[in-house]
Amino acid sequence: MKVSERGVLDRRTFLKGMLAAGATVTVAACAPVPTAAPPGSNPTPVTTVVGPAWIHPKSLVRDRPGYGGAHLTWKIGDTVKWLPAEKYPNDAASDALAKVSKTNLMEVYRRMYRSRVFETTMKDVNLAGWPRLGDQSKLKSGVYGSGHMRIGQEAEAIAMGTLVLQPQDYIAATHAGHHDLAGRGADVNKMTAEFFMRKTGYNKGYGGTMHLTAADLNILGMNPIVGADPPIAAGAAWASKVKKSGQVAVPFYGDGAQNSRYFFNTVRQSANYKLPVVFCVENNWFSAGNFTAMLHPCPYLADYAVGLGIPAVPCDGNSVAAVYAAGKELADRARALEGPGHLEVVTFRWYDHSGFAGAKAGVDGAFGLPYRTDDEVRAWMGRDPIVRYTAWLLEKSLATQAELNTIKAEVDKAQNDAIDFSLASPLTTPEDGCANVWPLTERVPAMQFFEHTIVVPK
Repeated sequence: MKVSERGVLDRRTFLKGMLAAGATVTVAACAPVPTAAPPGSNPTPVTTVVGPAWIHPKSLVRDRPGYGGAHLTWKIGDTVKWLPAEKYPNDAASDALAKVSKTNLMEVYRRMYRSRVFETTMKDVNLAGWPRLGDQSKLKSGVYGSGHMRIGQEAEAIAMGTLVLQPQDYIAATHAGHHDLAGRGADVNKMTAEFFMRKTGYNKGYGGTMHLTAADLNILGMNPIVGADPPIAAGAAWASKVKKSGQVAVPFYGDGAQNSRYFFNTVRQSANYKLPVVFCVENNWFSAGNFTAMLHPCPYLADYAVGLGIPAVPCDGNSVAAVYAAGKELADRARALEGPGHLEVVTFRWYDHSGFAGAKAGVDGAFGLPYRTDDEVRAWMGRDPIVRYTAWLLEKSLATQAELNTIKAEVDKAQNDAIDFSLASPLTTPEDGCANVWPLTERVPAMQFFEHTIVVPK
């Protein structure tokens, strides 16, 4: 085999030699090999490359407790290996959160608790009706669909929406986006009315629980198309960059959606154009009912984006402090037009992906589901993000229990009043679905409604 004049085999010569020898598969890497320095010279030291400068340090070294390459050994219940500590660690993230104003810290608590109460109430209403009504038929006439609850995942959406993002920033939510609305300070009356398909809801009863969105809060829909949020948010980020408005866009999506064909192309193009977008994947372990470890070969979902040259940061998704620190780092970078980031919040959902299998009215958590153990569920419920945040506030003397109890009482009353408001509001009718499609007051001819009289306004 001929050796090049540099004293090393270049790639072409190496491949030719291997092919001549009959090799069918060859992997070759080009890396300069330093030659020996002449006697008496001052050789230049060889630099050891540990990774491109653009790779976020947290993307290189990870703890891997049975995940990533462990597809065939993953067992039901293994998510307990990822349980965070019961209390927030005394670290830089905790110190950063402690510097946030008390007003904002208390608003985080209010919104977390409001989101929990909203979803828990809607769960109980679906399963048992509303106890304050003697005639449950009135209630059932306005409840459609089962809903997708994210109870147990309040910390990440509220921390991002309340502390990290500014009011003018964009959010793209999924069909389980109630926390995202709560994180932006949504009106609980409108949220509840939409759940009951009332004309006073955020979407006038057109959407219900799966399409509960608020354009006035810059929420780009609760999209039921799996994996659609990243390209929607990237489009908003592109507009922000063109207009030089300084807005950041954040799509929230699940671990299953990250396998969507839309995801990688969106992140790639966002990196190409340095769009101000922070991709936030909520790793709650099961997609609809399959283990995340069976679907993803890398130890963290954030690692999907490392090779594209953007920061990839996993964090404790049940910690307001951890999400705030990691999210702010990526959002500030995106806002400065330094490019997108990829944030992974590791969390756990208390209920099934859709509906209330294994759930009971008045009882937290869903049990007896085939793809997880009840002990596993109870262990993660022991890392309740609201309980952990409460303990942190009290330990840091940033709030008193009396102050938190006052907030809870106010939120409970507001939710009860919201149901009364909703039930007193008019239902959306089938004919209403034909409105707001054509310009002005025109309606689409509804030929499919054979048993309804279509009233066209003059």
